[in-house]
Amino acid sequence: MKEGRIRFNSIFVSNQSPRDPRIEELKEWCGEFQKNKLTPEVEGNYTGNLSFRSKEGFVITASGLKSKENLTDKCFVYVKDYEEQSNTFYVEGKKQPSSETIMHSLIYRNNEEVNAVFHGHNDTIVANAKKMGLPVTEKEYKSGTIELAKEVLKALGDNKLIVLKNHGFVSLGTTMKEAGELALATLNRSKAAKLATSRN
Repeated sequence: MKEGRIRFNSIFVSNQSPRDPRIEELKEWCGEFQKNKLTPEVEGNYTGNLSFRSKEGFVITASGLKSKENLTDKCFVYVKDYEEQSNTFYVEGKKQPSSETIMHSLIYRNNEEVNAVFHGHNDTIVANAKKMGLPVTEKEYKSGTIELAKEVLKALGDNKLIVLKNHGFVSLGTTMKEAGELALATLNRSKAAKLATSRN
């Protein structure tokens, strides 16, 4: 699934790229996700979105990235605040934040222990979710909507990784390393589940 249409308003309080040393680690994880086909290319853009908690808000990948390897600081946006009533984000950066910014925002607001949210797409994980005993959202909603974000919250509970029905997955962590390694471990489990099914 490609990076979806932006379904929120953005007010740029600064056009300066975010400055945070942890962005270097996020760049590395973006590269790992692309290398492992967790953020596949669709129609010229690479899907998926990764973020970490920062100050009062969070830093997230920008929308419409042509690659998630060799990223520069301008490929990230600092999201300072969100007004749900007007569906408006206050941001700092040079690009629009990811179309799934609403989902990241609601996860951080409702899970104080979560410091990293990694959202990717992988058909093998999605197809084998139930075999692996992973929670799956009950309903499908359009990418980037508040309805999808709330459905994700409902499915998360105390889980650190869930699958979005016919869409992708969300991996959470107290650190980026935790969120990233959980996603990679789940990918390996899904490949094993697929192989086991093909042998039966």
